[in-house]
Amino acid sequence: MDNTEIHYLTFDPDEMWDEMQLAYMDEGGDVLYSGDEKYMLLRGVHAILMQAFAAVDNALRMDTLRYAQREYLKIYGEKRNCIYKNAEKATATITITFKATGKSDVMAAGEPVTADGEMLYLLDEDVIDNGYAQTVTVSVTCAIAGTAGNGLLSGTQLQALLPHDGIYSIYVTTDATGGMDDEDFEVYRERIRNYGLTNITTGPEVQYESAAKDVSTVILDANAVNLGAGQVGVYLLLSDTTGSAAIITAVTAALNSVSVRPLTDQVSVALATAIPYTLNVQYEAGSGSNISTAIGEAVTEYQEWQDHVIGQPFNPDKLMAMLYQAGCTRVVWGTGSEFGSGGDVEYTPIQANQYCSGTISLAVIT
Repeated sequence: MDNTEIHYLTFDPDEMWDEMQLAYMDEGGDVLYSGDEKYMLLRGVHAILMQAFAAVDNALRMDTLRYAQREYLKIYGEKRNCIYKNAEKATATITITFKATGKSDVMAAGEPVTADGEMLYLLDEDVIDNGYAQTVTVSVTCAIAGTAGNGLLSGTQLQALLPHDGIYSIYVTTDATGGMDDEDFEVYRERIRNYGLTNITTGPEVQYESAAKDVSTVILDANAVNLGAGQVGVYLLLSDTTGSAAIITAVTAALNSVSVRPLTDQVSVALATAIPYTLNVQYEAGSGSNISTAIGEAVTEYQEWQDHVIGQPFNPDKLMAMLYQAGCTRVVWGTGSEFGSGGDVEYTPIQANQYCSGTISLAVIT
């Protein structure tokens, strides 16, 4: 991608100021000096013009995919029917068992239940306790949006925060699903760029991958693989595997829609397989106050690159190069470093349905 900085309205503040002074003097004005009231007035006009020109240039840049930020990027996407994914709340189903008390009671919609006292789930509707022994099933919604709400699993015991004499027990009957974080703006920018591919039927791998990643912000990467004539396998890499079954179901439904999938294709969706690696990095570094920070940032950047792409070959040489660039003078792989189950730490291709997922530790050579 061309990273040339583009402006739609360019201007030179110093040149404009000089022209303003010359125009003033051409109309009979004297030479202006700092502190003169006319000088200050002209400076004020100059500042207003600079702000106006900068605002016009910024407005034009915000209407481009390359430069649009935050709300402007959302508007840009909306104009192309590619809507930003706001955070969503997880939902689950619970069963409340009441004992016979002979007294009626109501658990009102919106009343909280919790497993740990911190993450609250709110009743979606009123629950009536008629005073007899009974069991009621009701849906609940997490009080906060985000993937954290997906952590409530079937079989978990809950408790009501408000007192109800008739409650005997509360258990989760279906896992919490549907919780989603706000979409990362750079991910959204790339999704807008590829969105046109989802407006037609799938077929080529990039179209299947684009349609899959459009389902949820939890999906970091998707890889479509030809499994044979008319057989398509789509493998997913998730940022959070909690509630992964629901994500797979949603992607499967999206890719098998009659308006998306070619009649000749049969599509299956599954999680990509993680291949673990361990890199115990020992290093020597030159002197400098920022070298340790640069080394840590290099490791983080490497793992973002290595661990977040399905089918990305294991490439420890890239990490070593990045560490040298960060200021290391010597880098060696320490004892315990391996790829997979005892594999050598060297460039290793992996399958199209696999991804690397590892741990990296740093130690200074003494």
